[in-house]
Amino acid sequence: MKPDARIAWILCALLGALLGACASQPKEPPRIMMQGFSISAPKEQEPTWIVAKQGPDLTVIGKPGRFSGESFTMQATVVSLPPLDSTDALVRHVESSQRKQVDPKQYRLLKLEVVPQKIHDQGCAFSRAEMAERMTSEGTGSPVNTMVETLTLICPHPKDRTRAINMAYSHRHFPEDVDPQFSQDAALLMQTLAFEPL
Repeated sequence: MKPDARIAWILCALLGALLGACASQPKEPPRIMMQGFSISAPKEQEPTWIVAKQGPDLTVIGKPGRFSGESFTMQATVVSLPPLDSTDALVRHVESSQRKQVDPKQYRLLKLEVVPQKIHDQGCAFSRAEMAERMTSEGTGSPVNTMVETLTLICPHPKDRTRAINMAYSHRHFPEDVDPQFSQDAALLMQTLAFEPL
């Protein structure tokens, strides 16, 4: 093979490899637009997520778990907040609201923590709740508890603090099926939050 032909062949092979590599790069997932906010599934995990509902005020995405009875869901809702003068007031409001939302007939609240969280320089509230569903097995067997772990981010819009997004990422599972990646996956989802013009 002549030297010029060899160089041309090598260049063609490199160009083909580069084009193939570019084609295999994951594309940025489309953003889900809501009133004043946008979110998306993390691009590393996007093919596994299913958009169950999408609208200007409510979006629900989910994916099946690895085990029977296991599921992951992320629900983003645009909500109204009362006028709150600080992030600490937001944290107190969120904790009070979340405690009231837990139906004691359906769930046993094991843990609820709410802390301040900064997102794009905006003061938000971040909560972690762990609950056991109050269910019993058929017949005379012992109760079977399904666990629900939820991480929630509530962020007021910087241009209107009475409008907020509530992003709740939940894992429903049996007690032995705790997911060690749950917090990291929630963080990846919540980092996709962006504030959009009102």
